[in-house]
Amino acid sequence: MKKSLTRMATAAVAAGAIGAGTLVAAPQAHAAGPGDLAIIGGVSCTFKPWGPNWADGPQWQMHRWMGVTNIGGSTMTSVTVTEFGGPTRWVPANKDKKTKVGQLKPGQTSVLFSTKWKGCWPSSISGYTIGQQVENPVNNVGFWQNVRRAQPKNGENGKIEEKPTS
Repeated sequence: MKKSLTRMATAAVAAGAIGAGTLVAAPQAHAAGPGDLAIIGGVSCTFKPWGPNWADGPQWQMHRWMGVTNIGGSTMTSVTVTEFGGPTRWVPANKDKKTKVGQLKPGQTSVLFSTKWKGCWPSSISGYTIGQQVENPVNNVGFWQNVRRAQPKNGENGKIEEKPTS
């Protein structure tokens, strides 16, 4: 009887030691969360002093812009932004971030539409973004507007369209 109790106690201690070693040796796996695209944009009207855009300043300038940010935890592919009533543009490749056309890494932002005008008038920009992976579509559509009016200096309207960035 004494031998049986000793064997049982030894078996229980050994099983406990093996179990504890397994818990310590194998940490819990943490996988990256899925990607999640969020559209960003705006229409602003500002009075800018002399600057690189126009030599006849200070000048009222309206800036319309729209892009996308990956707020998720994994890289999104085939990412595009479409302006309602306008073109669809792919996220450009970025050598520094080692991405190909259409790729957006976690935390990366790409501004695909950016236009500056002399003067301000009621204007808006709206559109949507989409990628190849399944993700939350609630934050993929956006609309921004400006209602301010400001006549440009000398009554001349001008336009500068900036290249997409990522």
